[in-house]
Amino acid sequence: MGPAYQRTTVRADLSALPADVAAALRDHAESRQLTVTDDLPAWSTRSINPPASSTIGRLLGRRANPVDPDSENQTLVVLHPTHLLIANSGAKRGISALSVPLAIASIETPESPDGFAVVGFAGESGRPGSYYLGVGEPHGEECREAVRAAIVAAKNP
Repeated sequence: MGPAYQRTTVRADLSALPADVAAALRDHAESRQLTVTDDLPAWSTRSINPPASSTIGRLLGRRANPVDPDSENQTLVVLHPTHLLIANSGAKRGISALSVPLAIASIETPESPDGFAVVGFAGESGRPGSYYLGVGEPHGEECREAVRAAIVAAKNP
């Protein structure tokens, strides 16, 4: 079992994104000829990487996931009519954006109660890459089901 992040997922208002996240998302979308409008369904997950639970870990200032450079990060999930767009931001990791066409995406099974992996991103050596989307209350399950429904609809027009 992986580190226990504390996550909160809420519906996101694309018109109210921080300027740097909005710019990264729009730049990525434009580079793929995708139009992002403020009315697209979107969710934002705040993931907190809590301090380590062991005494030694706490003494050394480690986190539950010591390889994560940030104590907190935000992940934005946007459902475009043809693509799933993701933007991730954190103080040390910076901001990144990526996307995958819904028609080639899949949700990896089994899913965990705190998230799901989407497969189909550009990977290495000709293999598809995956991206794990951690989710939490109150709208994490809504996000997961909306992504699943969009993928199924894209594959079965």
